[in-house]
Amino acid sequence: MAEPCRLRSLRFDGGPEDGSRLIEVENAAGLSVDLLPDRCLDLGMVRYLGVPFGWIGQNGLAPAQPGEMDQALGGLLCTCGFDHIRQPVTEGARHFPLHGSMSLRRARVTAAHVLEDGSAEIRATVAHGTLSGQSWRLDRRVTVPPDRAEIHIEDMVTAQGHGEVMPIMALYHVNLGAPLIGPRTRVKVAGRPRPELPGAGDFTACEDAAPGGQPVRVSAGDGDARCEFWLGCDTAALPFLQFHRRAAAGGCLFCVEPATHDRQPRSALLRDAPPLDGAITQRFRLILGFGPGTG
Repeated sequence: MAEPCRLRSLRFDGGPEDGSRLIEVENAAGLSVDLLPDRCLDLGMVRYLGVPFGWIGQNGLAPAQPGEMDQALGGLLCTCGFDHIRQPVTEGARHFPLHGSMSLRRARVTAAHVLEDGSAEIRATVAHGTLSGQSWRLDRRVTVPPDRAEIHIEDMVTAQGHGEVMPIMALYHVNLGAPLIGPRTRVKVAGRPRPELPGAGDFTACEDAAPGGQPVRVSAGDGDARCEFWLGCDTAALPFLQFHRRAAAGGCLFCVEPATHDRQPRSALLRDAPPLDGAITQRFRLILGFGPGTG
């Protein structure tokens, strides 16, 4: 058996993240993962054999606060949902913030340990509710194998309400920056080269995801096998794939974003959605890989 993963629970000291929690995982494959319990157990920076993956802007990795214009997008992964995704919108008396409400919530970590096979397992629960009785609950399980440069994320999301339209909307905001993103970066989607990506100018585009969960691969194009990333997901649950580019955003931000819904106004997406009376549950699975893994 490979050397077991190593786990540490820490807190930030100073800076915009001051006092917030950090769970650090390291494995024998050379992977180092920062998990952020005060941001719904999203991913902060990840390093593979010393190469950093993720993007950090001026706001750092601080937990987001309700009402902020730019919620906490720093790091490798920001979970958008599950009441809303994309741009903010107001419906009647209800305001849906940019990227939804879940990334604003602090997680209750229920497990952080090493399993018998040497994998690290971190489990957490995140809850969001309204005074009218609506609620969304995220039960997240993050697993890091002992000998592979991979992060496995399994989310179980439950929405509960009475007589109101309450979809489960999800968009996983995977944020890539330097050194992975640069002039020679190459992107493949389901094995097909996409020379127009990541592109040199700002844009946002959404398309149907390739069937079967075939991965998106991003490489720096400089021949360094460490500087490669791939993302796989269950496309039955996340049937859309969005790409987002901000070339001037602190060093070439390029985002790969699996999503439940197409890029349309919320009113159009939910025009024919039935009201919820009770509870619904949906499961989402992602794998983030680093280096020249099989995917």
